[in-house]
Amino acid sequence: MRLPDQKYTLAASAAAWVACLAPQAYAQEAMYTEAATMPSPGTFVLREQVHYIKYGSHPVRGTRSTEDIKWEQSLSVGLWRGVALRITSPAVWRNDEFPAASGRDDQGDKGLEDFQAQFKWRVYQDDSGGIDTLRVALLGGATVASGDDHDFSSGSVNPEIGAVLTRVWDRHGFNQDLIYRFNTGGDREGNFGGDGVDDALCFNSAYLYRIAPSAYTAETTGSWYVTAEVNGLYETNGDTELRFSPGLMYEGRRWGFEVMAQLPLWHDLDERAELDLAIGIGFRLLF
Repeated sequence: MRLPDQKYTLAASAAAWVACLAPQAYAQEAMYTEAATMPSPGTFVLREQVHYIKYGSHPVRGTRSTEDIKWEQSLSVGLWRGVALRITSPAVWRNDEFPAASGRDDQGDKGLEDFQAQFKWRVYQDDSGGIDTLRVALLGGATVASGDDHDFSSGSVNPEIGAVLTRVWDRHGFNQDLIYRFNTGGDREGNFGGDGVDDALCFNSAYLYRIAPSAYTAETTGSWYVTAEVNGLYETNGDTELRFSPGLMYEGRRWGFEVMAQLPLWHDLDERAELDLAIGIGFRLLF
């Protein structure tokens, strides 16, 4: 009778370990695309990101190029099962370069972009075994004026609504989001994408592949992923842009790390600057 007992103990231990590891696997969220995953009730996720972004000429602003360093802080909390709230606060250091013929000197500025409050409500979940899952969540919230000037803040409240689908199977992960923003303020001069007077539609796709470990074991403490995203933004004035974002991500049980670049893929822009290059690095802490 000892052998069956031992088998039962091993099976129970494996099940408990998978249950502990599953939240880590379900947290597969790339840098620029939403995911239908969220912290459990009473759990917090602090996400710190720093981005370097270089834009080309801005047809309304009159600049030759613009460089931003953006520090973005977000805090997510699980309110109850299947519902979470995220608050985001971005600070920006900006340097504008003007054409020599304009007679204007290059200038630097800094400020706070609009805050964002977003609720996430999981409306569908199908866990097919192990870490494999299919989940759908609805997104709703708003960006809220930070109180800064029009270079950084819209001076208004701008509602957002959307949805996201997440699929995880074996070593693969996929996220697809769709978010519509009703812009009630802003201006064209301060718009670098989605923050102008026109409504904006964001559509982002992300693929993640777990490069290590090839399979989970009792010694596994974290996972490494390569990621690839296509990030799209359409504004109702017709401006449309696609970006390609390759990256690398680590997810542990209590913390995570991510690094990613953004490159121009395709654009048709008349009223805002096109992206030249973006690089981002981030850390996540679960507590």
